[in-house]
Order: sequence, then structure tokens, then C-alpha cells
Amino acid sequence: PNRVSPAQDQSGQRRVRRGQVELDATLDLHGHTQASAMTALADFVQTERMRGARCLLVITGKGRAGTGVLRGHFLDWINRPEIRPHVSGYSPANARHGGDGAFYLLLKRLSRD
Repeated sequence: PNRVSPAQDQSGQRRVRRGQVELDATLDLHGHTQASAMTALADFVQTERMRGARCLLVITGKGRAGTGVLRGHFLDWINRPEIRPHVSGYSPANARHGGDGAFYLLLKRLSRD
């Protein structure tokens, strides 16, 4: 239960899968090591949520034969304590946004305390 799950909202999920979402920001992890990619992702998610972003595109790359190292670690990374509280869901990206080499990250709304 404490893991980030795929996007749940049905109409929203369909729009995300079709690539019909407005992207607030994009992070391309090509060229990163595992450690620098994880740090860059954590910083990106926290910064963009503070800016009020709701939908991010994270490009991990597919890797050779579809077994990319960064892609393989992505779900573990978004479940880390520094990222999980900011994320409401994720979805593989539509082909026009990178397909299997990218993910949409849906961020929680900032509370208006």
C-alpha cells in the first residue's frame, strides 16, 4: 500500500495513455549514471511539485534490447522516501513522448495550508 501505483482516475488515465496530457516539465536521464539519475529525479520531482506541476515526463531510455538500467530502476526510485510523498501515480509514456523509454509521473496537488 505504501508504493506508488499506476494512475487510477479512469478518464485521466486514458488521456495519459493516449499522450493527451499537458506536460509541465521534462527530465531526460540519458547520459546519467544510476546514482546521478536517481538524484536528478528526486530534485526534479520536488522542484516541479513546488512550482505546482501536475504531470511530468521522465525519459529513461529503452536501453539495449529494451532492458535499460535506468528504466529498470525507475519504479524503485519513485518509491523512495524522498520522492514517494510527491507522486500520485505513473504511466508508461505514449509513443509520441518516448513510448517504452519514458514515463509520465503524476504529482499530488500542493495543499493550500
